[in-house]
Amino acid sequence: MKKFLEKYVNGMLMKMFGSRKFWYTIVGILTSVLSEKFGLNAEEVKGILLSISALVMGQGIADINKK
Repeated sequence: MKKFLEKYVNGMLMKMFGSRKFWYTIVGILTSVLSEKFGLNAEEVKGILLSISALVMGQGIADINKK
């Protein structure tokens, strides 16, 4: 069980933390959660999230073409 956790969980976490899509998504979540703290209105948040969505989709396309 320990080897399983080391191999798959640690490997998965390292792969996840190395992913641009993961970090773009984290920024999107933080933007949504902290929008009031940053003083952003709904339209600004929408624009930011649409931009992040485009980055995630673009990175996904780039990842498909890498393989």
